[in-house]
Amino acid sequence: MGKGRKCCVPGYNSNYNNTDNYVSSFTFPKDATRKNQWVKSINRENFIPSSTAVVRIKHFSSQFIIKEDRIVRDDGSELVVPRKIWKLTNDAYPSIFPNQPSYLSHEPSTSRKSPSERITALKMRDEQNFAEWCTNDTVNSFEIFQETYAKKLGDGWLNIRTDNFVLCYRLDINQCPSIVASMKIYKDLTVEIWHDSVLLKTKSYHFILGEHNKCDR
Repeated sequence: MGKGRKCCVPGYNSNYNNTDNYVSSFTFPKDATRKNQWVKSINRENFIPSSTAVVRIKHFSSQFIIKEDRIVRDDGSELVVPRKIWKLTNDAYPSIFPNQPSYLSHEPSTSRKSPSERITALKMRDEQNFAEWCTNDTVNSFEIFQETYAKKLGDGWLNIRTDNFVLCYRLDINQCPSIVASMKIYKDLTVEIWHDSVLLKTKSYHFILGEHNKCDR
């Protein structure tokens, strides 16, 4: 950010005027594409900006000026710290020229949101995605489980369906065919699991099915 240097926009020969004790200004971007965008915006014929050429801050829309830094703490709260030296966003360009024809000035059309708005939008998106996941992940009835979820078992799993339960099992066919693991899902969606013909205690898979021991997700 330049300090006390002349603004190169036509109609502004100084970085000071009668009402401003001091006006911040910014040097041209080093990136060639953005630099050309600035040059075209200020509409100065045959102008090639030098390394010290600046544009005063009043020629930039407020959405391009960063006046504070925002940091999200580990607990989710937000820390806002005012900047002593303002800076421009990476896509900023001059667009306000009061002393030139009105058609040269415009308010940039952009979907840019403030940092707090972006954080809020992300939180809402995450909450919405989680809500949709919970809805899609819910097993609403035994009949739905029979027709839909039992078919989603991976390779090597088989199932037997009856009116009162679905039995999902996995065979070891390397030697004598035998059932190495099986799951029995009852009509009320409660579950029993066997490994090598041993019925497992529900607390061993409590972290998966929850306290009700139901395959409802």
